[in-house]
Amino acid sequence: MTNEYCLSPMTIDEIKNLVGTTFISSFQKEMDSILKPLQKHIEKGRPLSLGKEIWEYAISDSIVNGEWCGAGSNIVDVKIGNDIGIDVKSISISGNKTNSSSMYQTFYGETKKHFDNNNTENLWDLFVNGWYNKTTSIKNYYLMAIIRERETLDCSLCCFKLNPNIPVVYSNNLRKLNKKTMKVDGIVSDEYAHMVVYVSKTRLEISFKKKLWESKNHTLKIYKNPWSTQSNLIKFFISDPVSA
Repeated sequence: MTNEYCLSPMTIDEIKNLVGTTFISSFQKEMDSILKPLQKHIEKGRPLSLGKEIWEYAISDSIVNGEWCGAGSNIVDVKIGNDIGIDVKSISISGNKTNSSSMYQTFYGETKKHFDNNNTENLWDLFVNGWYNKTTSIKNYYLMAIIRERETLDCSLCCFKLNPNIPVVYSNNLRKLNKKTMKVDGIVSDEYAHMVVYVSKTRLEISFKKKLWESKNHTLKIYKNPWSTQSNLIKFFISDPVSA
């Protein structure tokens, strides 16, 4: 059951209530205005690179009273008033899951030391508790995933809400360690997402699974790229965020 996790997927009605009734039409216009100057390159099938901030801008400008706040070490990228913070992830579909996106980052030296010593409890404290302490400092924290089709750039929206009454507690059965990664369980249902700590990136990252974006209960279609056709499919390469 989704309510057993501190991050649970929101229903379509909950997402609409968060972003507002004009969000989809506004987001379509925002993205069209960003891509229109690139139409010539799109038609030629050239790869494009859109930084993560572009997506954050489009989200903030599509929500009534939305304000971009993604600079620096903020855990959220968009805020609505003083109480709502949204952590925006823009990822593309790769097979049965998406590529991964940063949730939280810390220092390399400590990370490598704990991996070398197989110290999963300290790794959990650094990354999972570090992430959780930041998210719970926001009165109402939401995780927002813009899930893109690689070939068309058509986008769907999925969101998760934080359940602050469900604690994040370390347990041996909630992590799996190898030399390069530590898989983290118990934060979000494994049906919908996958969370991993990477020693090389010193980051806690999340990727999303096909069951999420194919769900009629949890996924909202928000963008249709007017310049892609079945005879002229395109691939967009979006830069990976360096830090949370």
